[in-house]
Amino acid sequence: MVRRKLIAAREDLAEKLIGVAERRGLTFYRLVNEILEQALRAEATGASLKEIVDGHGVLDVAKKAGFVFTIESLLYDVLDGAFKVGKRKLTKMWRKMGRWYGGYCSANQPENSLAAFKEAMNALTWNASEFEVVEGEKGVTVRCISPKFPLSYTELFSSFLEGALEALGFKCTGREVSTGVIALEFKRG
Repeated sequence: MVRRKLIAAREDLAEKLIGVAERRGLTFYRLVNEILEQALRAEATGASLKEIVDGHGVLDVAKKAGFVFTIESLLYDVLDGAFKVGKRKLTKMWRKMGRWYGGYCSANQPENSLAAFKEAMNALTWNASEFEVVEGEKGVTVRCISPKFPLSYTELFSSFLEGALEALGFKCTGREVSTGVIALEFKRG
């Protein structure tokens, strides 16, 4: 026999869960137990359920935006070869895709597109030692550092970032890019 225990919850949340259970064809008891099991699984990984759900959201947005995952060293090797042959063309392509992605962020979250971009980039740049987008009174600063980035990827990724921020309404006013280091400054409009 399975023993039950009463768990207190806010009324509004309990009502929403009842609605979810009905839509999914589950009993309230079963849904609550599924939720608790998943929360415990998340806890066992060392992450909070919020972190896992937020991470899933970012990956879902990346998937819908056309991002794909690949082996890092393979990407760098291919880019190095292509960069030697067509640096100008590749730089334009990455900037264009940055503009597209900035537009995508604006279309999906027009009320706070910079925050959406920042959140996505923070999640998608796990291969960087440091990545930050800082909004200040005078504009936005973007900083990215990774000792693993070859010059080709560093240059191309900086072009992507510039294009994205241009689409979000910023103009690049300062640019320092060297192997593995990107420091960009932007002003509004």
